[in-house]
Amino acid sequence: MNYYIDAVNGCDTNCGTSPMNAWKSLAKIKQVRLKPGDSLLLCRESIFNEQLELSAQGTSSRRIIIDAYGEGGKPYIMAPDSSLYTICIHNSDYVTLQNIEISNKGSKRMAYRTGVKILCENYGTSHNIVLNALDIHDVNGSLIKHEGGGCGIFIQNNWKNDSLVSVFDSLVIENCTIRRCERNAIIWSAPWSRKDWNLSTNTLVRKNLIEEVPGDGIVPIGCDSAIIEYNLMRNCPATLPDGQAAAGIWPWSCDNTIIRFNEVSGHQAPWDGQGF
Repeated sequence: MNYYIDAVNGCDTNCGTSPMNAWKSLAKIKQVRLKPGDSLLLCRESIFNEQLELSAQGTSSRRIIIDAYGEGGKPYIMAPDSSLYTICIHNSDYVTLQNIEISNKGSKRMAYRTGVKILCENYGTSHNIVLNALDIHDVNGSLIKHEGGGCGIFIQNNWKNDSLVSVFDSLVIENCTIRRCERNAIIWSAPWSRKDWNLSTNTLVRKNLIEEVPGDGIVPIGCDSAIIEYNLMRNCPATLPDGQAAAGIWPWSCDNTIIRFNEVSGHQAPWDGQGF
């Protein structure tokens, strides 16, 4: 089943299952449980001042797709003020999110503010979430790491209070642009101590463009066999406060990480500031 949402010509009393009968708001998707093979399609040129929250289970042969339809620019989701995220994919399997423009700029900076959050908690293994060709920009999160720096994409799993170990397998982030996101671009939040160490596996981050991001670029945490390749980070502004450390691409508490064919230039963090 395909579900259509059109912020210009849609109506929430429609059935939502054809372009001519599209819904108007993202909130309608909360009334539907997406099944393997379903798609959620947003009309191009639509602007949504909402959050998109999704928990869905596709299969390897019948993925769940969130994508654009129609002609023109990518559908644009801008989070309401004081939102921690614009899009959250929570406890899901075999979901693809692609061809969406995303921002989260509030009236003031906020800790942990992000564009896209991928969350796995009390779930087990989340399989093959794919983020492709997203345009994420203007996220004004905190610039202070220990206070919860903001980011473009935030991947979180398996926190201390979880009763069930939760990890990601075959998470893919590719062909995305991340611009003017503060503090960081793509960063994980996962247990890092080897006393409590359950690794996400087969992570792939490739062919992403990161610009005007002052902090850390790509930081996998608690991963085994991650591949970080063909990414470009450049034009990093010198906006971090004194004493803040950041660098371009680096793994933390990971095994068997491959970092190859990437380019980082112009990093101006007051502490560290290396490309790699």
